[in-house]
This record gives sequence, structure tokens and C-alpha cells, in this order.
Amino acid sequence: MFRNYLITSFRSLLKNVNYSLINIGGLTLGITCVFLIVQYLRTELAYDRFHDGAENIYRITWENQNPQTRVPHPMAQAMANDFPEVESAVSLTPLWGPGLTRQTFSFRNIEKNIQYDETNVLAVDSNFFKVFSFELLKGDPSTVLKRPDGLLISESTAKRYFGTDEPIGKFLSVNDDRNTIEVIGVFRDVPAQSHFHFDFLVSYVHEKADEDPDSEFYTWKDFGHYNYIRLKPGTDAKALEAKILPWVRKYIDLTPEEFRYLEANHYGFRLQPITDIHLTSVLRWELEPNGNIDYVYMMSAAAILILVIACINFINLSTAQSSGRAKEIGIRKSLGAFRTQLITQFTGESMLVALLATFLSLVLIQFALPLFNAATHQTVQLSGYAVVLLVGLGLTAGLLAGLYPSLFLSGIKPAAVLKGKGLQGPRGTGLRKVFTVFQFSASMILICVSVIIYQQLNAVENRGLGFNREEVLVIPIKNRHAIAPHQDELHTELAKIAGVKEVSAASNIPGKSFNQQTIFADSDPQQRVDASEIAVSYDLLKVLDIPLASGRNFLRENAADENSFLINETAAQSLNLNQPVGKTIVLDRDGDALKGNVIGVVKDFHYQSFHQAVQPLIFTVRKANFNYVLVKLNTKDFPKTLAAITSTWKKFDSRFGFEFSFLSDTLNEQYAEEKKIAQVLITFSVVAILIACFGLLGIAALTFQNRTKEVSVRKVLGAGFGDLIFLLVKDFTTLVLFAVVIAAPLAWWIMNDWLQHFTYRVGMSPLVFVGAGVLLLVVAWATLGYLTLKLARVNPATTLKSE
Repeated sequence: MFRNYLITSFRSLLKNVNYSLINIGGLTLGITCVFLIVQYLRTELAYDRFHDGAENIYRITWENQNPQTRVPHPMAQAMANDFPEVESAVSLTPLWGPGLTRQTFSFRNIEKNIQYDETNVLAVDSNFFKVFSFELLKGDPSTVLKRPDGLLISESTAKRYFGTDEPIGKFLSVNDDRNTIEVIGVFRDVPAQSHFHFDFLVSYVHEKADEDPDSEFYTWKDFGHYNYIRLKPGTDAKALEAKILPWVRKYIDLTPEEFRYLEANHYGFRLQPITDIHLTSVLRWELEPNGNIDYVYMMSAAAILILVIACINFINLSTAQSSGRAKEIGIRKSLGAFRTQLITQFTGESMLVALLATFLSLVLIQFALPLFNAATHQTVQLSGYAVVLLVGLGLTAGLLAGLYPSLFLSGIKPAAVLKGKGLQGPRGTGLRKVFTVFQFSASMILICVSVIIYQQLNAVENRGLGFNREEVLVIPIKNRHAIAPHQDELHTELAKIAGVKEVSAASNIPGKSFNQQTIFADSDPQQRVDASEIAVSYDLLKVLDIPLASGRNFLRENAADENSFLINETAAQSLNLNQPVGKTIVLDRDGDALKGNVIGVVKDFHYQSFHQAVQPLIFTVRKANFNYVLVKLNTKDFPKTLAAITSTWKKFDSRFGFEFSFLSDTLNEQYAEEKKIAQVLITFSVVAILIACFGLLGIAALTFQNRTKEVSVRKVLGAGFGDLIFLLVKDFTTLVLFAVVIAAPLAWWIMNDWLQHFTYRVGMSPLVFVGAGVLLLVVAWATLGYLTLKLARVNPATTLKSE
């Protein structure tokens, strides 16, 4: 029986080769796209789920008008001590330089003379491995972080520095060959799907020993650490969260007024599930850039739409060809075939087509994976599990696509067929029209989504930032101990180089994180404002062409400027200062109050991404706190200029490697996630249109075949060539136009919601939707062109000679 079904299926495929190729081609493209999207979604949804009991791990965050990820260092352990619901807790932080910029360390294996500059260094509590499931390959997880004189390194880091040698007990020098630290543990490389990564771990015990005794960094007063807790299974996290604010008053001195204010505004500490961080968290000072749940929804919708479009092709073509198989079905039923047997046969045929499409998809994926990985910055591989998933996807698509045609064809009544009555009733034709409208509606939505994302990103890249980002070279200062004492000399030497226009330095640069401090006017200490702080040298405004709204810039010859401030317009407005120049304000830097006069107000400029409105910003002059040197260039002879800059730099810092980047590239990195999604969606939109056109081509071929005699009669009766073209294209044009009308408002609603994530966003022009509609019409007409012209030129004598 099975052999007979298989033979019949192959005969049917070979009998209608053109339609079989359309079916197989459409399903191949559909399965390929859906497989790639599913792999992308699996990666995005898998973040932080590798931890044992990941559903019980939470990050403690601070919620107010400017919510953030960092909270006081003692808080995690205090919660573990005071709340029985907390099983274990850990506090951690990257090792920061000034301005909340990650500090660079030069590690060196002195014996092998192997040296690298590193920034992925975390300081952690001894409970680190109790909360997280990072695998420690060498060392005792219960004691290894209690040693103040040791260093833990990743498996790949151990190979970089020690090769095949045993790393435990070996030493690495840090920044200076006289300063060494022992390797006491090796952990497996952090999985890619983690919301933070690290190559080195040091114990807080070591860091606290070197801390200034007067520092508040490790006290309840400083919100400067990342705290995580592991709850006991079954704990209600929301119920525990509600207890935190009243409880914390025993450690943080909150006045009754402050406490009531926090409660009234629903502010306070929050428990954020670790598995939600990557896709949903948009707080200040994330350890790494996160993903976006909206893109998961978009890609999921794209996968569903593409798969449905491909399945609809199959359904349309199968039902449209029903008249060709009607006699076969009628005879089979007359000879005693049961409907279940026919359903099995036709479903088997669709599964065969799906398997052929899956095999071709497997070949196509091999070529598409490198491009897909490059576009999404992922490392999807065609593993055994992935092949099983692909086959399962193909069989599912075959089952979904073949179910309705099987039921439809097996329901044909043999008496009607054998009497010569047709099968193409209005119901079947109407359903195919609905399916065609759906296909082009889905294509229209994907086109509009892709175009609007592209327009928004293009507008962001070309929108005026309020400063000049072009031809600005950014050099990170890795060795502040070597550079800081000679900062002025370095600037002077760099400025002498041909091709260098201006030189300055700063603690932070646009596009990167900024430290937040509290500022207030001396005359109104109650009006406190969170402001980003940037320490600069005297010529930063010149390097970036940042204009002044009022007042003046810092002056080298004026020593008093070292205790003065520049602020931006937003800071002046937030402090309610109508005439800010000359006013005294206070910068509260982690409890260290610095009072000074405002000597100038700079015009607002976008130092953060366009996802955010411009925030208050304060400038100070502090030479010892620079992290970057910024060089304004004439890039006509860039290689020669860069070589001179590199040579000059190495005179001042020979220990660390020289690195540079362009400021424009740093700013564009803020939108890398959106860019890769736009590229992928545009590609899938093209594929969706292609699959829809496959279906349109197949349906049109069958429809035109059934209208051959009608066209011949009309030609005999005098119908012109143009009239026939209009007659044949009219119905399909109407369907496409109807699809455009349905899809346009849906696409507008989807993208209006997405654009809300940008403070500065493009308007959605009606031309986008009109253009997408015109594109679909042109593509549909191009698809129908050959068939339409061929049928319009048919010779009536040939067609009607048998009548």
C-alpha cells in the first residue's frame, strides 16, 4: 500500500512539473527563512537560562525617575542575612576607571613574554559561584574567592597566556612587572547567552584592601554595585520586593518625607528576573548592551507570516489543480476507496513535497548561514539537533499545507465527476482569493516595517547631534599613571603633527556611559538634579565644535577655572536658572561636595543615543581623570598622520598597546542592534514577496488556462489586445489593492509602537505605504506579464476548432 502511494505521488509530481517546482521552491524558501529565524529566536530567548534554577535568580535594581542597575554593595548580603526567602546573594562590579569607564589592565606572562591589554575584569563576592552556575574547572568554588592574593581566569585566557602549561600557581604581572598576582582558579568561558561576560575574576577582599579608608564605595551610601540574589524555590518575588523599602530603612537613613515620597511614586528597590534582563531591561549602566523584546516579536511574526505564505501557495495550487485529478478520485471512490485512504495519499504527497523542500533547504542553509551569522552577529551552526529541528519544521509545514487540500480532494463526489460536472465552484475560488490577499498583505507589512526601520536609522545617523563627530580620532588612555603627569606635554607633541588640527582629552565620550552625580544651585539646595559628569581638558569644545549658548569656555591661564563648571542648557533649565552664568552650584560627587561658579552654558548636544532625550550635563576640569584623548584630524593623508600619532604616543606609554577608533563609529555602534534587524527583515521581506509571487504565478497559470476559450471567443467577437490585457490582470490587481488597503493600517500600528522607543523619531509618511503598494503592484504585474501576453495572443482558430 505504501509503495503504491509513493509511486502515485511521484507520478503526480512529474505530471505537473511546473507546479511541483513552484510548490517545492516556495516551501524551500519558507522553511529556510523560518529555520534561520527560529535559530535567532532560540539564541535571544536563551539568555541566562544556563544557570541552574535560573528562574530563582534576581538582580536588585533601583527604581526612581531615573532608574538604574546599581545599588549599595552591602545590600545583597544583608538580604541573605535578614530574609529567610533568600538562599544566597552576591555583589559584583567591573573595575572602573574615572567617569565610570572600564579600567584597562596590562597582563603579562613574564616567562613567555606574552602580554595583552584586558578590560573584562570583575570584582566579586566569595558567594559568586553559589548564585551563578559558571563552571569552575580548577579550584574550589567555596574558598577560591576568599583569597585576597589570587586571580581567576577563563579557560581561553589560560590558553592565551600559558598555552598547554598548567596555569594554577603561575603568576601574571599587572601593569608593571614588579606587580604580580597568582592564578588560583580557571573557569569555563562564559556562555555567549549571558547578559554579562568576564575573563578575569578578583575577590572583593583584594579590592577592599586597596581602598581608601575614607571612601564610601563599599558602604550603604554608594549606589555603585550590581547585586544579585538567589531565592528559595517557590518564593513569591513580588511579595519579597514589597518588603524591601521598609526593611532598608534600618540601613539607609531615609527621612519620613523621603520615605513617603518614594512610596507615593512607587519608587524603591525592584527584583528583576535574570532571564528578563537581556530582552526587557533598559536601565542606566547595564553591564552590556541588551537586546530588545520588540525585535523578538517582529522576527516571530516574520517567521509565522513567511511559513503561512509558503503553506498557502501549496493549498492554493493543490485545490486549483483539483479538476485535473477529479476523474482519478472519482474512479478510486467508485472502485471502493475510502476517504481516509485518499486523505492518507494526498497528505503523503504533501509530506513528500515537504521532504524534498527540506532537503533543498538544508543545502540552501549551508550557503545562507555565514551571511546570516554576519548580519545578526550570532554563531548559528547546522548541528545534529538543528537538522532534526529542520526536518520537523519541514514535516510540520507539509502537514499544515497538505491538510486542507487532502480534505478538499477526498471529499469530491464521484457521481458528479463522472457525469462531467466541474469542481471549481465559487467557494473554492473565493478561498483562494482570500489566501492571495493574505499573502500580499503579509508582504506589504514586512516591506513597510523594513522601510520605516531603515528610515529611522538613517535619520538617526544623519540627524544633527549638536557637535561635529567627523574626523575625530579617539585614543583610550590605558595607562593613566604614565600619561596623566605628562598630559600637557603629550597634547603639545600631538598638536605638532601635520594633519592634526586640535587635541583634547575627556573622561567620557559621546556614545559611551557617563557617571551620574547630583547637582544643585547653592541658592536652592532642595532642587537637586541628576546630571551626567564629564571631566575635560581645555580644548574639547573646539575638537567637537560644541557651541556656547552663553558665557565662556575654560581658560588655561585662569587657575580659578579648575573650580568652575560648564553646564548644558538642559541642566540650567532643570536647576531653574534663568541666567546661570555667574551662579554658584554644588556638585555632590559621592558625598564629596565641590562648589563652583558656572562660567558658561553649552548648547544642548546629543551625547547619548536618540533613544533618550538630552539629559543634564556638567563639565569639570580634572587632568587626572581623563580616559580618552580626542584628536581632530585632517584625514587627507591619514596613514602618515596615524603613524606619527602612534609613534608619539608610545613615547609616553610603552607598556600598553596603542588603540584608536573614530568617534563616528562609536556613535553608530549604539544602533547596531537595529541595523542588523533591519538587514534581516529586509532580506526576509524580499523572500516573502518572492514566495507570494511563486503562488501568484501558479494560480494565474491555472486560472488563465481555464479562461483560454473565453479569451478566444472575445477575440472572435472583436475584443482588442488592450481589452484582453485589462480583463486578465484586473482581478489580480484588485486582490493586490485590497491587500494593500488591509495591510497599511496594521503596518502603521506596528511601527508607531516601535518608534515610541526613540525620543527623536521620523514621521511615517504616507509615501511609504503608497510606495510599498505600488511596488507590490509592479511585482504582481511583472509576475503575470508573460502569461498575460501569451494568452492575449492566442490564436482563436486553434482553441475553438474542436467546438
